[in-house]
Amino acid sequence: MPAVPVGTPPASLPAVVASVAVRRFTRPAQALAISALFLIGGCTRAAVRAEGVGGDPSSHACRQILPADATVRWVEPEGRRDRDALARWCDTIGPVLIQPLAVQPSGAAIDRIAIVTWNVHVGAGDVGDLVTRLRRGEFTGGKPIEHFVLLLQEAYRRDPAVPSLIPRGFPAPDRIAAAINRAPDIVKVANALGVSVFYVPAMRNGLTAVDAEDRGNAILSTLDLHDLVVVELPMERQRRTAAVADVRATASDGSQWLLRVANVHLDTALAITRGGPFAARRRQVHALVDALRSPENVPTVLAGDFNTWWGAGEPALNVLRSAFPQTPRTPNLQTWKGPLGLHAQLDYMFIRGPLDGVRVQRLPSRFGSDHYPLLAVIDVGAKGDGATAKPMAH
Repeated sequence: MPAVPVGTPPASLPAVVASVAVRRFTRPAQALAISALFLIGGCTRAAVRAEGVGGDPSSHACRQILPADATVRWVEPEGRRDRDALARWCDTIGPVLIQPLAVQPSGAAIDRIAIVTWNVHVGAGDVGDLVTRLRRGEFTGGKPIEHFVLLLQEAYRRDPAVPSLIPRGFPAPDRIAAAINRAPDIVKVANALGVSVFYVPAMRNGLTAVDAEDRGNAILSTLDLHDLVVVELPMERQRRTAAVADVRATASDGSQWLLRVANVHLDTALAITRGGPFAARRRQVHALVDALRSPENVPTVLAGDFNTWWGAGEPALNVLRSAFPQTPRTPNLQTWKGPLGLHAQLDYMFIRGPLDGVRVQRLPSRFGSDHYPLLAVIDVGAKGDGATAKPMAH
């Protein structure tokens, strides 16, 4: 799927689960019970193109980029109906944010990097606590983690760059906030951690002027992020995006390595009138696979919250397993917990390329969110006998 640079001029959460009187379900029954709580949405699947919405990509608020001299490749659906709907959502939020490292790494060789995917529930998840424990090796057998990439869904931003007022009738989902106080937004989190950030808002977080917030996907990393891409997925019930970036460094054997990461949060739509209850996510996954098809030889980790309420057999997941053949077999993991004992596996990592021996683990705590983080550690250095190893994930 083609994508072209978009120049810039100067400048998440599924629907709240309703009360359910039944506490215990079989897996299919539970999936249907949860899925039935979401609004029906959907539109036809469309191919993708690299042209701007409405002909001028910079005319829409979300197509702005901070800083103004940054460049992002933008991929959008082909169909006019999709693009018109996405444009209305786009005009209610702030610009894409790119923030490089304030202090560059020491230049020492980097032989491994951790990848974490996590839905942080719009400020409820304590990212700082997770990173502190990750850095001191609590999840890696006592081996500290120095370098990492966090793929965060439902990150939020509070900033004057987010429009305080929007045109009447434009889409504005309800505000989602942490249960106690208000957690730092993604910019403050990144600054406190000293990491780079690529934040791609998907929708507003509330309507009124005091809630000048948006929410979406964020990539945080101890390395600078390169070759940034925003993928607007086909419009279903809400605007959904994927954030894509490369990280690269030099291993201790002198070899250069590169890893592409993609962070996505699929829709909850029950597109019953548009191909069946799971067709919406299948359409979005096909668009995402097309967007990540080239270059095919780049090792890639695709991860996020896929909202697959039916479980591991959802058609969207089968499409991804086929497109990412190095994805390891993993046991069924309950990655989301809701009210009244409801639970589901919504979060996954998919692998493509020379990433051998991958093992993905669920971390032992939700850190205040309603989702558990998933972790993989990628080895990119030399083997013990001095031979160069392919990138490998534990």
